[in-house]
Amino acid sequence: MAKSPGTTRKKASRPAEVAPPAKLQRAKSRFFQPRQLIAAAFVALALLMIPVVISRLPELDGRPEYLIGPEQVTISPPPRWIPPDLTKQVFELAGLKEQESLQDPTLSERIAAAFHTHPWIQKVVSVRKSFPARVQVEVIYREPVAMVRGIDGHYPIDRNGILLPAQDFADADVERFPVIERVSSVPMGKLGESWGDPAVAGAARLAAVLSKQKDGKSWWKELELVSIVVPRRVALTENANELEYELKTAGGSQILWGRGPDSTHPGELTVVQKIERLIAFRNDYGGFDDQHGPYQIDIRPWQGINRSFLAKEPGDTEARQRL
Repeated sequence: MAKSPGTTRKKASRPAEVAPPAKLQRAKSRFFQPRQLIAAAFVALALLMIPVVISRLPELDGRPEYLIGPEQVTISPPPRWIPPDLTKQVFELAGLKEQESLQDPTLSERIAAAFHTHPWIQKVVSVRKSFPARVQVEVIYREPVAMVRGIDGHYPIDRNGILLPAQDFADADVERFPVIERVSSVPMGKLGESWGDPAVAGAARLAAVLSKQKDGKSWWKELELVSIVVPRRVALTENANELEYELKTAGGSQILWGRGPDSTHPGELTVVQKIERLIAFRNDYGGFDDQHGPYQIDIRPWQGINRSFLAKEPGDTEARQRL
């Protein structure tokens, strides 16, 4: 077909090339400079060499300045009743090594758990590591408040009735503490655990209250008391605060104290009221014992104190008088 005069054929046009952004061009030009390429090579080489360097570092776990033993552990200033080798006992009982590594990330946690399980430790407050190898352990110690008289000796307990190590006490130490008598049970837990008898728990709380210091001397020593007598035939489910206790004096007189110091029983005198009565009685009569005693002294009534002679032989009569 003939072309029409005056018409021309259009050539196919190529798509226009898009020039890269100026910023990208500048970045490429900077990166591919020799200085930048050399720096990148050094970084890559360093990353590859790190594992090699670490593997060639000297082992620090075995160096003396990184080793922890009982001698490198410092504890809170212990009171006089705490054994001097307590830290060594903690390591042995917990199965810790004689030399532990300061670099061990579990060391603080394991030392805290070890101290927490020792019967003399009531609470672990903190464990702090330092270099050269030292560990500072801040703890709260249990305090003995009484000795439970058993058929085979005396058992020390704290204010919560927790059984404490008897081997840490000498025979002379027994006289320094209130003695809890007539306990028919044996410890149901191991050292560092509750005795498990409500009568012992209540007596422990009473011993703690009466042993509080006043002007350097406790009520227990000032009133010349020697023991706390628990009630007979106590069921393990009974409330310790509702049991009634007796106190025994150095001369053998018996003081009917009543319920424990935490009792909320209606009509029960407070600890302060009972102590005030004992002090008044002692001041009026010169003590709880005399040549005519021993006596039974009942401080529980609201209207005063009752006193009677303790029967020495079966069939003896009791002379009672209102004070």
